[in-house]
Amino acid sequence: MYFDEYEVGMVFDDIEPISFTEEEIIEAGKRYDPRPIHVDKKAAEKSRFGRIIASGSWANTVFWGQWVKTRIDEEGMICGVRVDNASWLLPIYPDTFYTIKVETTKLLERKAGQDGFVTNKLTAYDPEGEVVLIYEATALVEFKK
Repeated sequence: MYFDEYEVGMVFDDIEPISFTEEEIIEAGKRYDPRPIHVDKKAAEKSRFGRIIASGSWANTVFWGQWVKTRIDEEGMICGVRVDNASWLLPIYPDTFYTIKVETTKLLERKAGQDGFVTNKLTAYDPEGEVVLIYEATALVEFKK
């Protein structure tokens, strides 16, 4: 999509649900966030979460990757410019399918008729429909020529 095709309030929800195996969560934790709740089954069982949970920052990246795989924004995308918000509201457990929606929340033209900033908010939901994660990021997007 190009900058001039976006509208504030647009919702994209045709994004493939995703789940994580315990092994994936542990491996990611070992590499990027080696806290016991992400890498140590026994320690995680003793925690308030009762079992291994995914690292929030890693989960942001994986959920965002599901959005990128749709290729909806591919044509006009120049580059990402910032993360505006990252909120982890509920734990992300293994072997649970999470659904994702992305909403355009802000548009700001940078160079008239050339490009602008598009802010999209990704929200991930657990099977009960509860919000587990919010990730809002802004990208530089070109106008359709």
